[in-house]
Amino acid sequence: MNIQYTHGIGLRISIGFFMVVLLMVALTFVGLKHMAQVNFQIKDIVENNNVKIELGHIMQDALHERALGMHSIAVLKDEFLQDDEFMHFNAMGVKYLNARKKLESLQLTSNEKTILAEIRVLTRDAQPYVQEVIELGMELNKDPITFDKTRELAISKQRLIAKQVKELVFLQEKQAKIALNEEQESYSNARNLMLLLGALAIALAILIAMFVIRHVTRQADLLEHQALHDELTGLANRLLFQDRLKKSILSGQRQASSFSIILIDLDQFKLVNDSLGHNVGDLLLREIARRLKNNVRKMDTVARLGGDEFVIILDSIGNEQVIKFAEKLVKVIAEPFLLARNEIEIGISMGISSYPEHGHDSITLVNRADMAMYEAKRKNIPYTLYSDKIKK
Repeated sequence: MNIQYTHGIGLRISIGFFMVVLLMVALTFVGLKHMAQVNFQIKDIVENNNVKIELGHIMQDALHERALGMHSIAVLKDEFLQDDEFMHFNAMGVKYLNARKKLESLQLTSNEKTILAEIRVLTRDAQPYVQEVIELGMELNKDPITFDKTRELAISKQRLIAKQVKELVFLQEKQAKIALNEEQESYSNARNLMLLLGALAIALAILIAMFVIRHVTRQADLLEHQALHDELTGLANRLLFQDRLKKSILSGQRQASSFSIILIDLDQFKLVNDSLGHNVGDLLLREIARRLKNNVRKMDTVARLGGDEFVIILDSIGNEQVIKFAEKLVKVIAEPFLLARNEIEIGISMGISSYPEHGHDSITLVNRADMAMYEAKRKNIPYTLYSDKIKK
């Protein structure tokens, strides 16, 4: 009787243990499938939204270049320089339209579609005015009064388009953050479920659950890193740069401290790409990023905004110190790069703006650093500190 009873208890325990293991295996499979789905959704959000944000910024940059082009064509007297500027103006128009078409081909929300529809209408409405400004600007004996009136009409149309594009980029960045937060919450819920299963399962099941959680956490961290960092160089991307810049402004307001941003553009980078190939160009960008990163403090931020454009946030620093740092960067980048058996020398153009001297918000600081950078390019010097004397 006792033997039969003991055998019965052992059998029931064995059956219970077997059922627990089966339950753990089944729930682990469900958990892994859910985790994989969450990771896939996060990856899709990262890739889709980053592409849309980048296309929106391309449209912004192209509009900015065309605005500069309208001004340059009007003031240039040399016909050859006018022709060059006109070709660049048209190229920026093509770049803007291509970016808009690519954006329209992606999966968009109803709000994005509405804004893009407004942008299309505004672009079509502005085209005759812009074309007339260009034609009048290239006339040697133009009537200045007629030209100024026409240019003002064209500029007002362009401002409306720029305003809508800015609204579109703001919407895209907001949607990216919301979607990422939602998926992170979903991931957190799934992780808690896996922890609960680990607490209820046997030791072997707990080990499996812990392994799965660590693996998923690494995947989530990797995807979050990809969402906030440039894939090629590993530096902060535009989204993380904007976040860091806003934090620096808040810190400056609280502590009454100053900081500077340096906008960096590589000189003749296109020539490297065209003559040595994009592979060498990518290697050069990585090496530029490495040198920049190695020459800043841990508290500073180095970011790649796209293409051959970089930016640095230098916290708690004054104008005299930032000038010394800029001179140091010139020497650091001037050292030849040995890449794929090619010795490459490249220069940089830098624009510097400082908080709070040159602005109290991120848009103003970036715009003024951009103006200073273009001033450096115009003067063929490595860096320029923004001043009110610089004209757009």
